[in-house]
Amino acid sequence: MSQNSFWKKAGWFIVALLPAALSLILQFGAAMVFMFIIAFVTAFTHHDAGLSQGQLMSLVQDAYMSNVSWIVLFYQIIGVFVFGLWYFFAYGKKKRPAGAEKPGIKELAMIVALGAFLQVFISGILGMISELFPDLLEGYFEMMKTAGITEMTVITFIATVILAPIGEELLCRGVIFRLAGKVSAKFWVANCIQALAFGIIHANLVQGAYAFFLGLILGYIYGKYRNIWACMLLHGAVNLSSNFVDILWETLLPERNIVPGVGLICALALVLILLDLKGLGPIKHLDPVRSLEKEQGDPAVPGGMNMV
Repeated sequence: MSQNSFWKKAGWFIVALLPAALSLILQFGAAMVFMFIIAFVTAFTHHDAGLSQGQLMSLVQDAYMSNVSWIVLFYQIIGVFVFGLWYFFAYGKKKRPAGAEKPGIKELAMIVALGAFLQVFISGILGMISELFPDLLEGYFEMMKTAGITEMTVITFIATVILAPIGEELLCRGVIFRLAGKVSAKFWVANCIQALAFGIIHANLVQGAYAFFLGLILGYIYGKYRNIWACMLLHGAVNLSSNFVDILWETLLPERNIVPGVGLICALALVLILLDLKGLGPIKHLDPVRSLEKEQGDPAVPGGMNMV
């Protein structure tokens, strides 16, 4: 590889991750807007109470923490709007490449089942880590609880099961996947890049680690069907299953701290995941990324090379 080619690919790698950076900025901005609104409302409603600045800030913090789920919803709405427009105007009018596979009812059912199997596997792994190393995931579980994501409410359902799969798939499998195709013509390279971006936008190490794993599978679904809706379906199935997985553990293992039992179920879930993927089959396009380049009308990268 020539030096010019290396720097060109490095530049496209950075460009491919810029939408993920924009997502983080939007998340931070949504949080700041809510913090400002909460601070203003709290100060206005308590202006005659004679509270000290410390007491007022404590009330603001409590109000903020009790409304985190609304902040998540607010960001997801912004994300769907921003990345939906980006995807539509950049790629939404492009036709799917000739010969692209179309998922039927059977394949869609397998994709939904795959989402449930993935959720069982990941939650089981996290559960075993939590049992073996209690302090390691304490902050993560506390964050999830504070965000209200562990409880099924109308707000969390809309934010995590409907809006998140739409916005995050448009971002990662829709926009970033294509930008990553400029880095290399090899599918696995672009798939790893968009999966990395998927992990980054979750903004914490634990979620980022399993989001990367999920991103690889979501990228496979997109590479196979060139259908962003199939990715949204899988992403939604994973998120929806999180609201029911505790029932599974409580039913099968009333004493969830039995690590061997959890491990056995995780192993079974992994087998089902592999069987599901085998049933869906390999990506039939010999060069999925170049096919994407032709779909966009862009020239393929010389010598080289693109999923919720």
